[in-house]
Amino acid sequence: MIKGGISEPYVPFDRKGSVDYSALKGAISWLQDRGVNGFMVNGIGAEALVLSVQERKRVLESVLEVAKSKDEISVLITSYHPDSIIELAKHAKDSGASYAVITQHPIYPVKKPVDYLKEISSRSPLPLILYNEKQLGNLLTPAQVISLLKLDEFVGYKDSTKDIGHLQEVVDEFPEKSTLLAGSDSLIYTTYTLGGKGIVSLIINAFPKLVLDLVKSMEENDTKKGLELQAKVNRVRGILKSYGFSAGYRVAARLAGNDFGYTFNRSEDLSEQEIKDLEQKLKSEKLI
Repeated sequence: MIKGGISEPYVPFDRKGSVDYSALKGAISWLQDRGVNGFMVNGIGAEALVLSVQERKRVLESVLEVAKSKDEISVLITSYHPDSIIELAKHAKDSGASYAVITQHPIYPVKKPVDYLKEISSRSPLPLILYNEKQLGNLLTPAQVISLLKLDEFVGYKDSTKDIGHLQEVVDEFPEKSTLLAGSDSLIYTTYTLGGKGIVSLIINAFPKLVLDLVKSMEENDTKKGLELQAKVNRVRGILKSYGFSAGYRVAARLAGNDFGYTFNRSEDLSEQEIKDLEQKLKSEKLI
């Protein structure tokens, strides 16, 4: 099972709005050279839901082409129609990915969400990681999460509820066969103290050492250092989020030497002054 510091790599768009697959391969290689443990491809924060099914397939293929190990590769298969979900899952299996990741249904409420996800799991050719994402709405309750994790098809849980009470309830009945992953950079420390084994991170795309040092401190039970590093991660997260959904993260990565291109449709281009301000803030944290 994937664990440790896991990147959710951004989908790089070029100036015209097309996916820059070459830039993606370069970004993945850059992260691997710096010790990143694995990748969760086509994530929500990565802006992959704006892509067509065929583009999502090619993004995964590009990552797998340069990945040093396919054992640490998972891919989000969430879509609006079950047939598209299974198509993506089958492609992931055929391409060599090790895990598929599925969320609650995006946007639209499902009358019986557990039954809906059970049906998906029964058709998936890959083991599944359950992903509970606050931004999508329709959050699964702790009881619903546990009922799904007890199924053989589910091997992990990425918690992006940002709700510590929810997480504690899940952990109380968490199956031994499943792996708990933090789904927010802000809760790496907390998730590890509750038995977590990894973080699916956006900050790692720009500053892998910062996130990997925090992961290492928690794995070694150095909670004092872990708490200090979590505080720094939280400051950096606040800085990056102040520049929009993903633009701050992408520009920070570029300043650190990793190019994830532009946001979808150039929707969040930063001005020259904003880039200078961001650069100064990152220098004050001794990150660049």
